[in-house]
Amino acid sequence: MPGADYIYPNVTEVARRGGLLERWHLAEPLGCTYVEIPADFIKNRTEVERTGQEIGSMLTRSSIEHLYEQDRNLPGHLGYVMHTEAAIPRKDQHGRQVTAALRWRDPEWVGAFSDMLLEIEDYLGIPPDIIEIHPGDRRNAHADIVMAMHALIVAHWDAFGVEPLVLVENHADQSISTGSRMQAFWTVLKNNHPEIAGLAGIALDPWHLYSAAREEFLGVLGELPAEALRAFHIHNDLSPPSMGDAIPWREVFRLVGSLPGTPCIKPLVYQRSRVPGAIAFCEEMLTASQPAYAAPPA
Repeated sequence: MPGADYIYPNVTEVARRGGLLERWHLAEPLGCTYVEIPADFIKNRTEVERTGQEIGSMLTRSSIEHLYEQDRNLPGHLGYVMHTEAAIPRKDQHGRQVTAALRWRDPEWVGAFSDMLLEIEDYLGIPPDIIEIHPGDRRNAHADIVMAMHALIVAHWDAFGVEPLVLVENHADQSISTGSRMQAFWTVLKNNHPEIAGLAGIALDPWHLYSAAREEFLGVLGELPAEALRAFHIHNDLSPPSMGDAIPWREVFRLVGSLPGTPCIKPLVYQRSRVPGAIAFCEEMLTASQPAYAAPPA
């Protein structure tokens, strides 16, 4: 049957970083399973002014309390995805370009990163169901990223008694960009920490994969480690997807529909008005991806 566990994206209409309930009130009428909460580092001049911290720095508890909303009486069925620092260029208050470094190779840094997430989650009131991370540059080996994912899972078990799904997102300009690098990452994970293979994986962004693969996209799509694909970010350069895009969406959704279980999909658009249409597109593609069976003879 068509259908997916949809993640309501972090739309611009939500004030600042906001809280869970404001997002849930937008997501629930659309049948979404999760909402997305941003957990990036200090990212703009407004946040610098509100917190006194510099662009690209990890949030302190005080900053978290300034930037997020704390809700009471959260519904028991509310789930969320924590989308962490993406390491994209930003301008500081002096107009200089700053890109936060993701140092998965540094255990002390990973510990500080984990502590920041736990503080956000403690303030929000519940831990996340899914944590999305980004690979960063090539100084982060696959083994470093796998070790960090393991550390995040352990830290959440120790703090909350839960084990969130931890996913790394492929990115055209970072260390996990191509199909071969996704394959290599998954091989390292299964070799180094096979015990987390059910708790970790890849959030596949077809647009970023297309940006890296271009004319080889279809061949690469067929070579991805299917058991690692746990979520999908569907967009065309942050715009709603359509059949007019260069990305061959029918083939993408044929892959999505072939995987066991219910797919987890985030329509990656930032305007509230565009979310319903993006979800409808995904539903149409999922329906089309289902095999057609002939009716049994009378």
